[in-house]
Amino acid sequence: MPQFDMMIVDAEDVAGMEVATHVAGQPLKEGGGDETYRCGICKTKLMVDVAHHDAHGAIIKCGKCGRINIDPPHDHHH
Repeated sequence: MPQFDMMIVDAEDVAGMEVATHVAGQPLKEGGGDETYRCGICKTKLMVDVAHHDAHGAIIKCGKCGRINIDPPHDHHH
């Protein structure tokens, strides 16, 4: 079960893009895979046990610290 810290961006960087809002206390998405994605600042688990494609291109506002997280760059290619 690999865990990844997501990459933090400024709100201006994702202006006009769809941003999912995470609610503190529960993952935004859960199930379907074995990867967990955490907020790059406060380490809150934003997506738990999801498939890699669920995180691909994701933009999530952390419900705990309010920072904007995007899918971290991975070393492998699609």
